[in-house]
Amino acid sequence: MVLEKKIDVFTHSIKDYNEDIYGITEDAFWVLDGASALNKSQLTDHENDVYWIVNWWNSYLHSAIKRYDQSLAEILRQGITKLNCEFTRFAKIHTLSKLDRVSAAIAITRINGERLECFVLGDVEINIQTRTNKLIRLTCEEICALDHQVMALMAADEKREEKIVFKGFTQKELDLLRLNRSKMNTAEGYYILEHDETAIEHGLYEEFALEDVKSLLLMTDGYAQLYQTYDLAEVFRLTQEQGIEQVVSELRIRETQDSAKKAFQRLKTHDDVTAISVIL
Repeated sequence: MVLEKKIDVFTHSIKDYNEDIYGITEDAFWVLDGASALNKSQLTDHENDVYWIVNWWNSYLHSAIKRYDQSLAEILRQGITKLNCEFTRFAKIHTLSKLDRVSAAIAITRINGERLECFVLGDVEINIQTRTNKLIRLTCEEICALDHQVMALMAADEKREEKIVFKGFTQKELDLLRLNRSKMNTAEGYYILEHDETAIEHGLYEEFALEDVKSLLLMTDGYAQLYQTYDLAEVFRLTQEQGIEQVVSELRIRETQDSAKKAFQRLKTHDDVTAISVIL
Protein backbone atom coordinates (compact mmCIF):
# COMPACT_ATOMS: atom_id res chain seq x y z
CA MET A 1 0.00 0.00 0.00
CA VAL A 2 1.41 3.40 -1.02
CA LEU A 3 0.40 6.10 1.43
CA GLU A 4 0.70 9.85 1.35
CA LYS A 5 2.17 10.82 4.71
CA LYS A 6 2.56 14.13 6.50
CA ILE A 7 5.80 13.82 8.46
CA ASP A 8 7.21 16.20 11.06
CA VAL A 9 10.46 15.40 12.83
CA PHE A 10 12.83 17.27 15.12
CA THR A 11 15.72 16.38 17.40
CA HIS A 12 17.57 18.71 19.73
CA SER A 13 20.36 18.62 22.27
CA ILE A 14 21.98 21.26 24.43
CA LYS A 15 25.17 19.16 24.41
CA ASP A 16 27.80 18.99 21.66
CA TYR A 17 26.79 15.37 20.93
CA ASN A 18 23.12 14.44 20.66
CA GLU A 19 22.59 11.03 22.25
CA ASP A 20 19.15 10.77 20.62
CA ILE A 21 18.80 9.84 16.98
CA TYR A 22 15.98 9.10 14.53
CA GLY A 23 15.57 7.31 11.22
CA ILE A 24 13.01 7.57 8.45
CA THR A 25 12.56 5.40 5.37
CA GLU A 26 9.64 5.06 2.98
CA ASP A 27 7.93 2.53 5.25
CA ALA A 28 9.62 2.81 8.67
CA PHE A 29 10.29 5.27 11.47
CA TRP A 30 12.38 4.89 14.60
CA VAL A 31 13.90 6.79 17.50
CA LEU A 32 16.75 5.82 19.81
CA ASP A 33 17.72 7.38 23.13
CA GLY A 34 21.23 6.51 24.25
CA ALA A 35 22.33 6.10 27.87
CA SER A 36 25.95 6.71 28.80
CA ALA A 37 28.14 4.52 30.99
CA LEU A 38 28.25 5.28 34.71
CA ASN A 39 31.99 4.77 34.97
CA LYS A 40 34.54 7.27 33.73
CA SER A 41 35.48 5.15 30.76
CA GLN A 42 35.89 5.85 27.05
CA LEU A 43 35.97 2.82 24.78
CA THR A 44 35.24 3.78 21.18
CA ASP A 45 37.35 5.88 18.84
CA HIS A 46 34.73 8.62 19.03
CA GLU A 47 34.68 11.32 21.68
CA ASN A 48 31.35 10.03 22.94
CA ASP A 49 30.55 6.29 23.16
CA VAL A 50 26.78 6.83 23.20
CA TYR A 51 26.93 8.96 20.06
CA TRP A 52 28.94 6.18 18.40
CA ILE A 53 26.47 3.43 19.29
CA VAL A 54 23.24 5.25 18.37
CA ASN A 55 24.76 6.22 15.03
CA TRP A 56 25.83 2.61 14.49
CA TRP A 57 22.27 1.43 15.06
CA ASN A 58 20.85 4.13 12.83
CA SER A 59 23.10 3.11 9.97
CA TYR A 60 22.34 -0.59 10.46
CA LEU A 61 18.57 -0.07 10.55
CA HIS A 62 18.51 1.97 7.37
CA SER A 63 19.52 -1.16 5.47
CA ALA A 64 18.16 -3.96 7.67
CA ILE A 65 14.64 -2.56 8.11
CA LYS A 66 13.92 -3.46 4.46
CA ARG A 67 13.99 -7.19 5.25
CA TYR A 68 10.21 -7.44 5.25
CA ASP A 69 10.29 -11.22 5.64
CA GLN A 70 12.01 -10.86 9.01
CA SER A 71 10.43 -9.64 12.23
CA LEU A 72 11.61 -6.45 13.89
CA ALA A 73 12.85 -8.54 16.80
CA GLU A 74 14.93 -10.76 14.52
CA ILE A 75 16.43 -7.73 12.79
CA LEU A 76 17.47 -6.35 16.18
CA ARG A 77 18.91 -9.67 17.34
CA GLN A 78 21.00 -9.89 14.18
CA GLY A 79 22.04 -6.30 14.76
CA ILE A 80 23.33 -7.07 18.24
CA THR A 81 25.40 -9.96 16.86
CA LYS A 82 26.91 -7.65 14.24
CA LEU A 83 27.43 -4.84 16.75
CA ASN A 84 29.25 -7.12 19.16
CA CYS A 85 31.51 -8.33 16.41
CA GLU A 86 32.45 -4.79 15.42
CA PHE A 87 32.76 -3.64 19.03
CA THR A 88 35.55 -6.14 19.73
CA ARG A 89 38.00 -3.70 18.17
CA PHE A 90 37.37 -1.46 21.18
CA ALA A 91 36.93 -3.91 24.05
CA LYS A 92 36.16 -7.48 25.00
CA ILE A 93 32.48 -7.27 25.86
CA HIS A 94 32.55 -10.02 28.50
CA THR A 95 35.05 -7.95 30.50
CA LEU A 96 32.75 -4.93 30.70
CA SER A 97 30.59 -4.43 33.76
CA LYS A 98 27.10 -3.01 33.33
CA LEU A 99 28.46 0.32 34.58
CA ASP A 100 30.93 0.34 31.65
CA ARG A 101 28.31 -0.37 28.99
CA VAL A 102 26.34 2.16 27.03
CA SER A 103 22.82 1.26 25.95
CA ALA A 104 19.83 2.68 24.11
CA ALA A 105 16.05 2.65 24.28
CA ILE A 106 14.47 2.06 20.87
CA ALA A 107 11.05 2.43 19.26
CA ILE A 108 10.40 1.24 15.69
CA THR A 109 7.32 1.32 13.50
CA ARG A 110 7.24 -0.34 10.07
CA ILE A 111 4.54 -0.56 7.43
CA ASN A 112 4.62 -4.12 6.15
CA GLY A 113 1.89 -4.72 3.60
CA GLU A 114 -1.46 -3.99 5.25
CA ARG A 115 -0.02 -4.05 8.77
CA LEU A 116 1.73 -1.55 10.99
CA GLU A 117 4.39 -3.28 13.09
CA CYS A 118 5.51 -1.65 16.34
CA PHE A 119 8.39 -2.56 18.66
CA VAL A 120 9.52 -0.77 21.83
CA LEU A 121 12.37 -1.58 24.19
CA GLY A 122 13.04 0.87 27.00
CA ASP A 123 11.54 4.22 27.96
CA VAL A 124 10.86 5.61 24.49
CA GLU A 125 7.34 5.63 23.08
CA ILE A 126 5.14 4.81 20.12
CA ASN A 127 1.77 6.53 20.37
CA ILE A 128 -1.01 5.65 17.96
CA GLN A 129 -4.15 7.59 17.13
CA THR A 130 -6.75 5.39 15.46
CA ARG A 131 -9.38 6.42 12.91
CA THR A 132 -11.90 6.34 15.77
CA ASN A 133 -9.61 8.68 17.80
CA LYS A 134 -8.62 6.01 20.28
CA LEU A 135 -5.14 6.64 21.70
CA ILE A 136 -2.73 3.76 22.29
CA ARG A 137 0.58 4.27 24.13
CA LEU A 138 3.39 1.71 23.85
CA THR A 139 6.32 2.10 26.24
CA CYS A 140 8.20 0.18 28.92
CA GLU A 141 7.62 1.60 32.41
CA GLU A 142 10.42 -0.05 34.39
CA ILE A 143 13.10 2.60 33.78
CA CYS A 144 10.69 5.39 34.66
CA ALA A 145 10.00 3.77 38.04
CA LEU A 146 13.72 3.49 38.79
CA ASP A 147 14.39 7.06 37.67
CA HIS A 148 11.69 8.32 40.03
CA GLN A 149 13.64 6.82 42.93
CA VAL A 150 16.57 9.04 42.00
CA MET A 151 14.35 12.07 41.45
CA ALA A 152 12.95 11.63 44.95
CA LEU A 153 16.49 11.83 46.35
CA MET A 154 17.18 14.94 44.29
CA ALA A 155 14.00 16.66 45.48
CA ALA A 156 14.72 15.87 49.12
CA ASP A 157 18.16 17.52 49.20
CA GLU A 158 17.93 21.32 49.22
CA LYS A 159 21.73 21.68 49.08
CA ARG A 160 22.44 19.04 46.43
CA GLU A 161 24.05 21.54 44.02
CA GLU A 162 26.93 21.88 46.49
CA LYS A 163 27.56 18.11 46.42
CA ILE A 164 27.77 17.31 42.69
CA VAL A 165 30.48 14.72 41.94
CA PHE A 166 29.77 13.23 38.47
CA LYS A 167 27.55 14.10 35.52
CA GLY A 168 25.37 16.44 37.57
CA PHE A 169 24.67 13.97 40.38
CA THR A 170 25.63 13.79 44.05
CA GLN A 171 27.41 10.71 45.37
CA LYS A 172 24.20 9.44 46.97
CA GLU A 173 22.25 9.85 43.73
CA LEU A 174 25.07 8.28 41.73
CA ASP A 175 25.16 5.27 44.04
CA LEU A 176 21.44 4.69 43.42
CA LEU A 177 21.85 5.20 39.67
CA ARG A 178 24.63 2.61 39.66
CA LEU A 179 22.57 0.18 41.71
CA ASN A 180 19.73 0.54 39.21
CA ARG A 181 22.14 0.16 36.27
CA SER A 182 23.41 -3.10 37.77
CA LYS A 183 19.87 -4.43 37.18
CA MET A 184 20.07 -3.76 33.44
CA ASN A 185 18.56 -6.60 31.40
CA THR A 186 17.31 -8.50 34.41
CA ALA A 187 13.81 -9.28 35.65
CA GLU A 188 14.52 -7.27 38.81
CA GLY A 189 15.34 -4.18 36.80
CA TYR A 190 14.67 -3.28 33.19
CA TYR A 191 15.40 -4.37 29.63
CA ILE A 192 17.23 -2.22 27.10
CA LEU A 193 19.14 -2.43 23.82
CA GLU A 194 22.83 -3.17 24.45
CA HIS A 195 25.11 -6.18 23.97
CA ASP A 196 22.70 -8.85 25.28
CA GLU A 197 20.53 -10.46 22.58
CA THR A 198 18.14 -11.97 25.13
CA ALA A 199 16.82 -8.48 26.00
CA ILE A 200 14.95 -8.36 22.68
CA GLU A 201 12.44 -10.98 23.77
CA HIS A 202 11.32 -8.60 26.53
CA GLY A 203 10.40 -5.76 24.17
CA LEU A 204 6.80 -4.77 23.43
CA TYR A 205 5.54 -5.88 20.02
CA GLU A 206 2.15 -4.97 18.60
CA GLU A 207 0.58 -5.06 15.14
CA PHE A 208 -2.27 -2.91 13.86
CA ALA A 209 -4.32 -2.94 10.69
CA LEU A 210 -2.88 -0.06 8.69
CA GLU A 211 -6.31 1.12 7.62
CA ASP A 212 -7.21 1.70 11.29
CA VAL A 213 -4.28 4.03 12.01
CA LYS A 214 -4.76 7.79 11.67
CA SER A 215 -1.44 9.09 13.05
CA LEU A 216 1.72 8.16 14.93
CA LEU A 217 3.88 9.96 17.46
CA LEU A 218 7.24 8.45 18.33
CA MET A 219 9.23 10.17 21.08
CA THR A 220 12.14 9.90 23.47
CA ASP A 221 11.65 10.60 27.16
CA GLY A 222 12.84 14.17 26.72
CA TYR A 223 9.69 14.93 24.72
CA ALA A 224 7.62 12.87 27.16
CA GLN A 225 8.31 15.53 29.80
CA LEU A 226 5.25 17.19 28.29
CA TYR A 227 3.14 14.70 30.27
CA GLN A 228 3.91 16.71 33.40
CA THR A 229 1.64 19.40 31.93
CA TYR A 230 -0.53 17.71 29.26
CA ASP A 231 -2.25 14.40 28.71
CA LEU A 232 -1.54 12.32 25.60
CA ALA A 233 -4.46 13.76 23.63
CA GLU A 234 -3.17 17.28 24.24
CA VAL A 235 0.39 16.27 23.29
CA PHE A 236 -0.96 14.95 19.97
CA ARG A 237 -2.89 18.19 19.42
CA LEU A 238 0.04 20.49 20.25
CA THR A 239 2.41 18.44 18.12
CA GLN A 240 0.15 18.49 15.07
CA GLU A 241 -0.96 22.13 15.41
CA GLN A 242 2.28 23.83 16.47
CA GLY A 243 4.89 21.45 15.06
CA ILE A 244 7.53 19.60 17.04
CA GLU A 245 10.22 22.28 16.82
CA GLN A 246 7.94 24.92 18.33
CA VAL A 247 6.83 22.57 21.10
CA VAL A 248 10.48 21.79 21.92
CA SER A 249 11.38 25.48 21.90
CA GLU A 250 8.71 26.16 24.51
CA LEU A 251 9.83 23.11 26.49
CA ARG A 252 13.40 24.45 26.60
CA ILE A 253 12.18 27.79 27.93
CA ARG A 254 10.26 26.00 30.67
CA GLU A 255 13.32 23.90 31.55
CA THR A 256 15.52 26.99 31.81
CA GLN A 257 13.02 28.73 34.07
CA ASP A 258 12.99 25.60 36.25
CA SER A 259 16.74 24.91 36.22
CA ALA A 260 16.57 23.62 39.81
CA LYS A 261 14.15 20.92 38.62
CA LYS A 262 11.59 21.77 41.31
CA ALA A 263 8.43 22.46 39.32
CA PHE A 264 9.02 19.60 36.87
CA GLN A 265 10.93 16.63 38.27
CA ARG A 266 13.56 15.18 35.94
CA LEU A 267 17.10 13.81 36.09
CA LYS A 268 18.64 16.44 33.81
CA THR A 269 17.92 20.12 33.36
CA HIS A 270 17.95 19.67 29.57
CA ASP A 271 17.54 16.12 28.27
CA ASP A 272 17.95 15.34 24.58
CA VAL A 273 14.58 15.54 22.81
CA THR A 274 13.42 13.73 19.68
CA ALA A 275 9.98 13.18 18.17
CA ILE A 276 8.47 12.01 14.88
CA SER A 277 4.88 12.81 13.98
CA VAL A 278 3.31 10.91 11.07
CA ILE A 279 -0.21 11.55 9.79
CA LEU A 280 -1.33 8.77 7.45
